[in-house]
Amino acid sequence: MSPARSAATPLRKKSDVSTKGERTRGRLLAACSVEFAKNGFVATRISDIVARAGVSQPVFYLYFFSKQAAYDELVTLFGRRLQDAVGEALIGADVPPTAVDARVRLTIHKLLTILWADPDLTQIGFTQSAAAEDLKTALCAQITHNLRAEQATGFFRAEITPELFAQAFMGMMERFSRYRPPAPHDEQLVEFISTLILDGMRAGTRSQSN
Repeated sequence: MSPARSAATPLRKKSDVSTKGERTRGRLLAACSVEFAKNGFVATRISDIVARAGVSQPVFYLYFFSKQAAYDELVTLFGRRLQDAVGEALIGADVPPTAVDARVRLTIHKLLTILWADPDLTQIGFTQSAAAEDLKTALCAQITHNLRAEQATGFFRAEITPELFAQAFMGMMERFSRYRPPAPHDEQLVEFISTLILDGMRAGTRSQSN
């Protein structure tokens, strides 16, 4: 029989190991984000990443096959967050008209929160990476699809061109990804953008020309 295990050295749970691994991976990704944003992909060295993360170089290779793999994961992570938010933004026909304004404000708040949460990651995913333009094109396609469906439901004016709105909205988000007002004015900016969009799009609010 094997000797009894001391009470002072309990078995490590699998979940404990997983949690530690997730934390290490998170530290590495955070370090990658800072280093890639600061130095660019080519000039960033794995030695810089592991030094910032506080781990050894062999540990890096436990989680990422290469520097390119880590970079690609950051870009994918950023893109997925934005695409998920835009996908969830679709206002379905079951939403009461009185709730439309709140839904638009919530979407804008979500998007700005993602863009502001990690400025380094936003720089990489929205500007620096070769896939940045493809991501923005995909987001515009999602926004266009959403608006067409919302126009069909009667929430927004039918004469608005969805493709043009999508491009204008993406330009606004791209600009504000680089500009964050001093706290506590984040909510004021969300309100400003929401009002600007809603007053121009809301069905039944078109100004009458003299």
